[in-house]
Amino acid sequence: MIANRMCAFALSAAAATTFFAAPASAGKYDGIWSMTAVTTRGHCGVIPIGMGISNGRIYSTGGSFAFYSISLGGRVSNSGGVSLKAVAGPRVALGTGRFTHVRGSGRWHGKGPSGLCSGTWTATRS
Repeated sequence: MIANRMCAFALSAAAATTFFAAPASAGKYDGIWSMTAVTTRGHCGVIPIGMGISNGRIYSTGGSFAFYSISLGGRVSNSGGVSLKAVAGPRVALGTGRFTHVRGSGRWHGKGPSGLCSGTWTATRS
């Protein structure tokens, strides 16, 4: 009976550790990044954005567009693939790309009151 309880406890602890532990490579992109979105089509211009990554999740650390704060969200996979979404008031942009340990780059497209915009983005660790 005691042996069964000890075995059940050990299995429960092992399962909890496996379930709640972050993947070994999940944090390799973690940190504060400086991102710049450059418009190649449309009227959106060059947009600097502060970005952070924590356990593969993207969040904004600063930046504004057309007097609205920029809100970022998205994910970075363990292999560096990224999908992200930026919102500034009524404007929404979606992006994809890839990160390495020191930089990221990709493409984005968005829509707002003045029409459609698209372009490229780059990011470097701050």
